[in-house]
Amino acid sequence: MTGTSEQERLQVALDAAGMGTFVWHARQDYAESDPRMLELFALPADGVLSLAGALTSMIHPDDRQRYSDAVAAALDPAGDHQLAQDIRVRRRDDGYRWVAVTARAFFEGKPPQADRLVGVAADITRRREIELELRSSEQRRTFLLDLSDRVRLVTDPIAVQALAVEALGVRLAASRAMYLEVSSGSDGDMYTVERDYHALGTASGVGCYRADDFGATLFDELRAGRTLVVADVATDPRLTPDERVSYQRIGVAAYAAVPLIKDGRHVAALVLHQAAARDWDDQEITLVEEVAERTWAAVERARAQDALRESEARFRQVLQAAPQLIWVSQADGTVEMLNDNWSTIIGADPGTDDDRELLAGILHAADADGFLAAWDSSRAAGSAFDQQARLRIRDGTYRWYLIRVVGYQGGTKRFGVATDIHDRHSAEERALAEQTEARERDHRTALQLQRALLPTRTVERPGFDIAARYEAGSVALVVGGDWYDTFELPGGSIGLTVGDVVGHGLSAATTMGKMRIAMGALAPHAAGPGALLTDLDGFAAGNGGSDFATACYALLDPASRKLRHACAGHPPMLVVTADGRTRWLTDGGSAPITGKQIGARPEAIETLEPGALLLLYSDGLVERRGEPLTAGLDRLRQAALELRHGSAAEICDGLFAAMGVAEQRSDDVVALCLRMPAGTAAAFHRTLTADKRELSRLRGALQAWRRAIQPADRDEADMLLAVNEACANAIEHAYRGREPGTVEVTVSPDADGTYLASIRDFGRWQESAASSTHRGRGLGIIRSLSHGFEYRSTPAGTLVQFRLPAKGTTA
Repeated sequence: MTGTSEQERLQVALDAAGMGTFVWHARQDYAESDPRMLELFALPADGVLSLAGALTSMIHPDDRQRYSDAVAAALDPAGDHQLAQDIRVRRRDDGYRWVAVTARAFFEGKPPQADRLVGVAADITRRREIELELRSSEQRRTFLLDLSDRVRLVTDPIAVQALAVEALGVRLAASRAMYLEVSSGSDGDMYTVERDYHALGTASGVGCYRADDFGATLFDELRAGRTLVVADVATDPRLTPDERVSYQRIGVAAYAAVPLIKDGRHVAALVLHQAAARDWDDQEITLVEEVAERTWAAVERARAQDALRESEARFRQVLQAAPQLIWVSQADGTVEMLNDNWSTIIGADPGTDDDRELLAGILHAADADGFLAAWDSSRAAGSAFDQQARLRIRDGTYRWYLIRVVGYQGGTKRFGVATDIHDRHSAEERALAEQTEARERDHRTALQLQRALLPTRTVERPGFDIAARYEAGSVALVVGGDWYDTFELPGGSIGLTVGDVVGHGLSAATTMGKMRIAMGALAPHAAGPGALLTDLDGFAAGNGGSDFATACYALLDPASRKLRHACAGHPPMLVVTADGRTRWLTDGGSAPITGKQIGARPEAIETLEPGALLLLYSDGLVERRGEPLTAGLDRLRQAALELRHGSAAEICDGLFAAMGVAEQRSDDVVALCLRMPAGTAAAFHRTLTADKRELSRLRGALQAWRRAIQPADRDEADMLLAVNEACANAIEHAYRGREPGTVEVTVSPDADGTYLASIRDFGRWQESAASSTHRGRGLGIIRSLSHGFEYRSTPAGTLVQFRLPAKGTTA
């Protein structure tokens, strides 16, 4: 193959990846650039790219010094000669795009002098945007979870408000943050602020305010449940001059307000003030809205808990006035007293004097078994009882109650109280649902990033069957570092790789993307798998590398079936032959990739048999907590052996099912499978005694032979039927009235996919009136399923030959 052809193939690969190429001459400061490179730097088709020009006007000012230093380091003869930088480059519309530049320096002379940089560049703007979005989402989720944990420990509603507004105010660098509770009076809605957060130099906002003094039109928006955002009080056309004065009096130049509407009423609001004009972005407003809902739920929960504690304290003094269901019973459960709420709230005569039966009669069916089991256990142990359950009330609906029972008077009496916690329980369920939805949303974002960093298809080559499957870790927000890829390489070779960057999260995912792209860029130029993994050491040692990764790489020459392979700390590849033999490719192994140069890595060579399977996979497919790795490898080998007759895609799916990926995975899982073309197999030969009982054994052996050549299909049944009919005729007619002889069966596969069947006996055929009709049917079946039917009978025996068609054709 000529150098021009190799360059054309390389250019096609670079174009498909959206990459530009360049050769920058250091001494003359000019670059030979392809059209894509000029387009990335917003230059015309006849433009010339230079380092000085790029640093002056093309690269973002904040990136210029870093990029200049990186180029200088790459040109240092004592350095690693590598350039790997992500920089912002000006677009024609004066905006910026993110560009990843990867290059290697070349030197001439003695002592060596920097001569040129040869490299590629790719637009990574979308990847950067996804990373920023995910990072912001993770930070927001962490902040909200931390806030929820902190307020859950606070029992004072005012303290809950103070904690929430301080956390939000500091988070968003607001001048003032307040939680306002709404009360209605003759003078309109009033906002009361018990505690606030205010920055140094900003006056406190604690007090009571008439809402309409700050914009009647705007506060109508709040009452309607719509978030209110004002970037500049001085210029907002929705405010009157008097209303602007009201804001200036309290030092407010911009604000954001989130209303809380509960049961159709405006009950509270969370407000942020800014002493200077401020453009609030969507993520900030979303965060304020989420904090507002969580603060309200926490305040209401604290108030409900306060009410519960106060009611329990009053209970002993004002039994009948208490809002709870209260009863007193003896140790054996006999009820001595019920308060009036049993009739006013429950609305029916209990009809029993046993406290267990009293509650069992109004328990929700879904709660009854667990509740009563806990009740019996508590009574048997003589311990306090504390359980939540739904009780049926007067109107037939169910509400959540907290039921507590304690013993007193030395255990001779039991004191029970059922407190309505329905509103609190509902608030907690809403908060939990919001947290769950947020986690699921973030998980979807994480998976989007993960999928974006993996290839969309595998190499397609006539005669070869290649497929891959990837599943992310099952834990929410687990973004892992597993990758796979396949390459079309110069000379017609096929490259396959699977690897794993250790760790989880955004860092592992982005590093995985860099490692996979690096392998794709290095593969066409590497001398072999060992050399490619050695080159990957150099990349990992640079800015875009990994502290710890494993990888395996295989290079297949389709013509010779030679497979060159190497592994860097990765589980060994598996080969399964068409006839059911397996072997692990353990040669060519070396240490994991750790960002340190360890010298040349080894590789090994195998020859793959026709129809053989090659399996690459990640450790998530075989590793299980609490069992040795060898157990998982044995399980994988057995599963691959049983699945070997399927397509590559079916094998990947079958392996995931057999290895229990859906039920047991906690890490990413990858499987990559390649099946070699089948080739031409040896013929089937069998000699059987002329006995009909031999036919079932013949069919079993013939079926096993054919499935070793190709997977089961509809033509398999046609072959078994035709050969069976021919043998049955020979058994019935060749040795009639004589000692049974033998029947020889040969089935030979041809290169065109057809099979030539020959059935020979050594007797003299004799017909009977009873069998002539059946024989005619048997030969008719054979003719309908085959072509080229021949029947030759001599005194020495009879030969029946026919050809079974290739798959997908008709006889």
